[in-house]
Amino acid sequence: MEFSDRRVLVTGASRGIGRAVALMLCNAGARVVGTFRTGVEEARELARCGVEEMVQVDFADRDSTSAWIDALAGSEPFHGIVNNAGAIEFEKWEDLSLESWDRVFDINLRTVLAVTKVLSGTMPPGGSIVNVTSKDGMIGTYASLSYSASKAALINLTKSLANVLGPAGIRVNAVSPGWADTGMSTEPSLEAGRMTPLGRNARPEEVAEVIKFLLSDASSFVSGANYLVDGGYTGVDLIMKKESESL
Repeated sequence: MEFSDRRVLVTGASRGIGRAVALMLCNAGARVVGTFRTGVEEARELARCGVEEMVQVDFADRDSTSAWIDALAGSEPFHGIVNNAGAIEFEKWEDLSLESWDRVFDINLRTVLAVTKVLSGTMPPGGSIVNVTSKDGMIGTYASLSYSASKAALINLTKSLANVLGPAGIRVNAVSPGWADTGMSTEPSLEAGRMTPLGRNARPEEVAEVIKFLLSDASSFVSGANYLVDGGYTGVDLIMKKESESL
């Protein structure tokens, strides 16, 4: 899958899955523009590795986000967009605040809509947009209600954007990763990996490969889809698994 001279925007590119996507696309010949919020050193390293530009922006700040999008609108068109930047805030139900809810929705959903609304207008036919959601958008949660709700909304927004942008020849898809080893593994996350049929968590590069496919011409008739990349995690009933292991 060649991306020579194709310009691709990757938000949240400094770490984890976003970093893997940015590097993979650079190696395939794409001209990558990335964003980051706090990973300054990581952003500099990506620039040294071939990323064309890394821009620091806080998507929780509506004014700076709008200014950044307006500046992008006046630049060269993008052939691909990976809306990867996201936020999660853990709160017990009794401590859940509407301010936290709004902040997470601003980053995880509003920014995706704003970026897509402005930049899709100059995307050429054949352009592709990939929204990074989560398996949490398809299941309930206990202490991250805003995150899972925003990711569920993003899955639905992806389908709607595919409908409205399809006539312009632009495809829109989603990728919903499960647990991935992004350098911040905890014992619960490692246990989640052991629960999957594959017995491990994903490597960021494995999720990036799916995103790369959806950006490429190899997926030219795929739009409005949500690819679950969780190693089978959401298909496991923990109790039934433990029962089977005790036989």
